[in-house]
Amino acid sequence: IFCCKHRTNTQLFPMSTAGAAPPSQDTKKIFKRVKLRSKNKLDWAIFQIDKKTQEITPEFTSDDEKEKKGIDGLVFKLSELQPRYAVFDHEFKTADGRLTSKLWFIAFTPDNANQTDRVTYAQSLKPFRDTLAGINPASFTDKNEILKEFGSKNAVEEDSDDEDEDFD
Repeated sequence: IFCCKHRTNTQLFPMSTAGAAPPSQDTKKIFKRVKLRSKNKLDWAIFQIDKKTQEITPEFTSDDEKEKKGIDGLVFKLSELQPRYAVFDHEFKTADGRLTSKLWFIAFTPDNANQTDRVTYAQSLKPFRDTLAGINPASFTDKNEILKEFGSKNAVEEDSDDEDEDFD
């Protein structure tokens, strides 16, 4: 007979969080500034895994990019070679004309990122995302995909390879 009073839980964290980088206190503060409606509100924030501290730390915020606004500013600050996490407050109009917003968690892993960084960010993705309440998850490998998804006028429409061509 199994008695639960003799059962011990030696595993403090689920296996999925082993090796995961925890968010820093600054990361938590920045997330609140993106999420909350206040005078110090941010439109977006980009986070990196600090190689020294092994914590998820803020890298850029919408305050750091003055020229480009909204999703264009966020994408402008993303590296073509490094995975990153981002939080974006996407404001848009509904079909009936009301202004509303959705908070998005973006996992950006460019195709040409090195394998070690890809694995490091993949290990921390779910545990980090799970600490952020009220977000919608999205993953991208290309900057233009992000621009298209969020309706940027700077998104580049690519030619479809599936088009039939006339070879007369």
